[in-house]
Amino acid sequence: MELDYSLIYTVFATISIVLLSVYLFSGTAKFIVMLIYSLVIILGLIIMPDYEQAIIAVGSLMIILNPLSNFETHLEAKLIPTDTAPLSISIRGKYWPFYAYRQEMKNYVRLPQTKKLFTKNWYLKTRQLITILFLFTAIFLFINELKNIYIDLSDYNPLQVFTFYGVISLFVLTFILYKNGFRAMFRAAIMFIFLPVIFAAWILPISYLSQVIFTVIIAILGITDIVYEKYLSLNRVAYSAYKYYDPDDQRHVYANEFYEPLVYNETYNIVGIYKFKKHIDEYHKHLNDILFYANRKHFMITAYTFNGKEMHVYTEFYHKHAKRAQNFKNYLENILHTNIEAQIVYDKYKQIYEKTFFHKTEYIVARALSLANLLKELQVTKRELIISIIFSFKNKEDILKLSKHYYVARMEELDDLDYLAARVSVKTPNSNFSIEQKIRDILLNAMIYQATYVRILVYYEGEKQK
Repeated sequence: MELDYSLIYTVFATISIVLLSVYLFSGTAKFIVMLIYSLVIILGLIIMPDYEQAIIAVGSLMIILNPLSNFETHLEAKLIPTDTAPLSISIRGKYWPFYAYRQEMKNYVRLPQTKKLFTKNWYLKTRQLITILFLFTAIFLFINELKNIYIDLSDYNPLQVFTFYGVISLFVLTFILYKNGFRAMFRAAIMFIFLPVIFAAWILPISYLSQVIFTVIIAILGITDIVYEKYLSLNRVAYSAYKYYDPDDQRHVYANEFYEPLVYNETYNIVGIYKFKKHIDEYHKHLNDILFYANRKHFMITAYTFNGKEMHVYTEFYHKHAKRAQNFKNYLENILHTNIEAQIVYDKYKQIYEKTFFHKTEYIVARALSLANLLKELQVTKRELIISIIFSFKNKEDILKLSKHYYVARMEELDDLDYLAARVSVKTPNSNFSIEQKIRDILLNAMIYQATYVRILVYYEGEKQK
């Protein structure tokens, strides 16, 4: 194409790609609303070219504030969810449980910063304000650049395409700020600086040799920064435990909180149990190194226990990584300087974790107390605490009998051919003693009516379940 036509094509192709992305990843309702905003902005620029900056500014605010939100909600209610739901793509494939587990660790590491959102109103307002400002700036610049390409064809400099890099960078930084906070945004901003610096070197009035040397130096610094950030990401590990004493096995248990939502994943089926004689304090000295090793090798530490003499470490590996399970034994022997007795088994139905931890009363109580204490730490205090426990039943009559003691809600969407799902809910003050007493009473009655524990939820009335 000639330059004029190619630029026009570029503008409309870019708009089409953006709208297509909205359609695929945000759903039909959001796509229709964004299409309306786009048409309003385009028509405004064509009809009133003298007010283009004001139109772009108003259009940017429209996209951010979304005045058609009620219309969008109405569309979502009318459309068939299965036909109009957003596209969900996972580039992590069958490794998704590990990456979900790693994300839980990162969220825990960021907990002090997250806590500020709940406890410091000025921090919350500042972060919200800067996020909106960044988003407005990014949208404004994006629309303005598309307008410049289309309207100012005669004065358009092809080098200005590089400004799109800045706009895209700003969108990415805004998203990072919204999700992870200022520190993560500043780290990401450093990585985005290297390409503009290299670009600037080639437009400065310096010799060709100087440009090459400068480019090589900046490229090395950029690659070093990326490698260093990757190392920091892998080393951003933590272990938050549900701590309790198991009277049946007579040992102290430290079950991994981050693994709890992933117990029934379908791809990590190799269980490694490592037994060795070492005091727990010695193990804790090396825990960060062990977690870092697990992070690099893509497996999960699910729990560890101590009975006063021996340690047991429980792990879960991807179903094709049996060799890594054996290599972990060698790693533990090297770092702890002791003999390790390893038991590596294939456990597709998670029977080991269920019987050893997940379905034990002490584990359930410890999880509830941990969630309740997290709400205290975040200073989320509203009314009474609600504890909901999901059970599966073989007979509907047992559900009716249990409903005479507690508030019971059926969960038909979780039913299968053999079991019926229901949720038992009670209110209680956020007190450890009261919470433990309520849970033990519910579990005892559930045992009487042959109910099988599935999951426990803790939240405040009016809040999302946590």
